[in-house]
Amino acid sequence: MNNKTIKRPKVFISYCWTSPEHEEWVLDLAIRLSEGNGIEVVLDKWDLKEGQDKYAFMESMVTSEEIDRVLIICDSGYQNKADKRKGGVGDETQIITPNVYSESNQEKFIPIVAERDKEENPFIPAYVKNRIYIDLSNQETFEENYEKLLRNIMKAPKHKKPALGELPMYLFEEEVNHFKTRHIIKQMRNALERNPERLKVMGKKFLDNFLESVEKLLFTIEDSQKLDDEVKKGIDKSLPLKDDFIQYIEILIEANKLESEDLIDFFEKMFTYTKPLNAGRFYPLQFDHIKFLIHETVLYTFLYLIKYDNYDIMADLLDADYNIDVPPYSGRDNDLTVFRNHLESLENRNSRLGLQKANLQADILIERAGKLRQELINADILLYYFLELRDTNSVWFPITFIHKENENIKFLQRLKSQRYCEKVKYLFNAKNIEEIKDSLRSFEKRNFENNIRYGFRRLSSPTYYINVEEIGTKN
Repeated sequence: MNNKTIKRPKVFISYCWTSPEHEEWVLDLAIRLSEGNGIEVVLDKWDLKEGQDKYAFMESMVTSEEIDRVLIICDSGYQNKADKRKGGVGDETQIITPNVYSESNQEKFIPIVAERDKEENPFIPAYVKNRIYIDLSNQETFEENYEKLLRNIMKAPKHKKPALGELPMYLFEEEVNHFKTRHIIKQMRNALERNPERLKVMGKKFLDNFLESVEKLLFTIEDSQKLDDEVKKGIDKSLPLKDDFIQYIEILIEANKLESEDLIDFFEKMFTYTKPLNAGRFYPLQFDHIKFLIHETVLYTFLYLIKYDNYDIMADLLDADYNIDVPPYSGRDNDLTVFRNHLESLENRNSRLGLQKANLQADILIERAGKLRQELINADILLYYFLELRDTNSVWFPITFIHKENENIKFLQRLKSQRYCEKVKYLFNAKNIEEIKDSLRSFEKRNFENNIRYGFRRLSSPTYYINVEEIGTKN
């Protein structure tokens, strides 16, 4: 910045001649402000000359519009004389007091603490007792607080007030009612402790209410130019539903009441909201927020199934033939990959707003994951592996892998255990340990050239995380 465009501030220092040491302290401060930082300092020692009216000089400094700040150096001597209205300090106090309390001079007068008593209380005169002061009495904090003083004088605060953004008008729009799902979750937690047998029925009720809330996320739109705005709003509104769904999964897993049939039926029913329910004009992309939520709920389902070793349910979901209308020309199977869709609306939003995100859909998933981000990424990657080993006609593209921070997937590293291999072999579409090894070797050869890439990042093969020869070598 060109310093010529900044007005040089001017300050007046009001102090007491308490002792030669204190006078020297004040003089050093004035010199540092002036010579060291280019601030014009008015000080009696170099501005008050013989023959001048001392009272008139002080009054002109306090009331002058040219003076940006009046630094009131507070020590024991200043406090005593100001409170008793004695001497020159007393005169200055009488001049300063009405100005301190005027509405137009709230920021002009700054108490500077130069001394404290034995109990560490600052010596501050009564007329500025309630003012926020700057403490220069401690050598350990002197430099930090001196910068605070400089910033105040220069009107360059460390923390600048941000510009006002747009009002959150979405708060006045119709909100998705997730109170039913939240209420059922509370009932389920209570039943978990007192009557677990009720959880199966309550779980079905939760999913029904969840789907009712999903239907309320649907919107109509006349102008497709900013359709991505509505999609993003829909995604934002769905966050409480996602959180409720996670709790539903956790509760039923803890009670050992989660069933693959219920999840398959749930995903199939939610998918019906990715198409228009009634005849009329619509844009295909206006259902992208529902597709996002389906993708997200599938990811969290597998995250918690992996976390709590529910491998039988995982295998059922991976092998299921979902009752969904897939266009015959699409070349897709009715497997789990139908719930993994590329969202063109978010790609358009990324471009329209110049967000420069590698993948906006992945960024939103990661942002909503919070502390679960690495577990979510690993679940996404494992889903890709498992579905690739089943030779599906379409790919579960694990978009979140671009955010992977560590090179560890615990699930794969546990394959060193024979017992663990027996539990998870069906996930690898294998019947025994040797077939797991063969599947991973085949995967590496098949995917080496056509592996998942994003920019300079490439998704590693499972064999990156586990040496095939070490699989099943431990009891």
